[in-house]
Amino acid sequence: MPLGWIDFSKSERNKVLTVLELLSEDGTLDELGIAPIRDGFANLFFPGTSTIQTRAKYFFIVPYALRDLERGKITDSSQFLKAFDEIERRCGEIFRNNNPNDTGIIGSRSLAGGRWVKRTPADIYWAGLRSFEIFRSRNLSLSEYAKKVCFEKGQKNSLKRLGNRNDNAQEYETDDKGAGDLRSCHYWNVPTYSEDWMDMLTMELTLEEAAFLKSQIIRCKRDSMFAYSLENEMEEIIGLSDFHELGEIIERYPAQMQEDYWLAKEFSEFNFVLRILYNIVLSDGENEEANEWFEEYRPFFVKVAGLDLDGIIERTGTRRNTEMCVFLKNCKKAMAEKDIKKLKYLITQREIRLKGAGRARTAHPGSFDTTAWYGGKRLEYRFSNARLLMSDIFAGEEEDRA
Repeated sequence: MPLGWIDFSKSERNKVLTVLELLSEDGTLDELGIAPIRDGFANLFFPGTSTIQTRAKYFFIVPYALRDLERGKITDSSQFLKAFDEIERRCGEIFRNNNPNDTGIIGSRSLAGGRWVKRTPADIYWAGLRSFEIFRSRNLSLSEYAKKVCFEKGQKNSLKRLGNRNDNAQEYETDDKGAGDLRSCHYWNVPTYSEDWMDMLTMELTLEEAAFLKSQIIRCKRDSMFAYSLENEMEEIIGLSDFHELGEIIERYPAQMQEDYWLAKEFSEFNFVLRILYNIVLSDGENEEANEWFEEYRPFFVKVAGLDLDGIIERTGTRRNTEMCVFLKNCKKAMAEKDIKKLKYLITQREIRLKGAGRARTAHPGSFDTTAWYGGKRLEYRFSNARLLMSDIFAGEEEDRA
């Protein structure tokens, strides 16, 4: 059934739009539908990462916990996942109790309030575990994996109950030993596993964990900036504050990575201009920060519009996203012509087309907090998250260098 409301006031409309926005998968960081290009570059530079990954240790906690459960007695997948969720929560509590000031503890605030998170470490890291081939069955989701493991364990239990001792006993015994066993099913590639891993749980990587995760990233994603930085011990990347500062050391990277970087940086600047105008439109020209940014960038509109948009689209593999490409090309043309009115119109219509007139903020100018900034600023392409992961890996290797 479609949702609606009676529009009594601007403040009430603002509240409703905010609630609806929170229910959206897209969130507030992609108001104009440019995520395919943003994610395309992020996957080139830092594959296997996401914007909600916090620390490298979770690449091990998840498989360690699941290895324990695979060797347990649970054969119902729902109970298996419930037990797994409890282990993840227990890890969060251990982190909070042992090092309450440690950064990157998933669920820290929820646990402080006696709750647990909806997006668990497994949800956040599953794609990365597959990407780095730590989880070998790359086509399985977590729930599919749980069902498969429980089914195999059920088969093993059935064979035990049959107690078959005919001429093929040796064959059955072999199946019995292998069914449901982690090592024979080859779900996981985690040579660092130890049965007492939770007794020694810390957020820091061990030397073995750091070396293994580094080797997997390099082996599986060799053509990425992520892998190159790790393989060549480029620890100075940890000291950079954002993606744009990478320009200070980008000459140390291979030619293709340099080219990709400058394309991504150009697109970030171009998209930032669109975000400035987005905030001007929805605030009906009252957002002081947006107005200040507009005056700073206005003299450079022609330069910003000179980006190689065709090259960006080609490199990120987004040519099939026709509507996005047309929108960006029209904005490039209007920006080059300094046609601000046209840019505002394009931005407004783009959001309305993506969200509908009811939810599009730009369809209700002046109805929002004019001091707030909506939609993010410059694109980071997951740099900050990858930097944290690299920091953990480099720190874990320090033991070997000492």
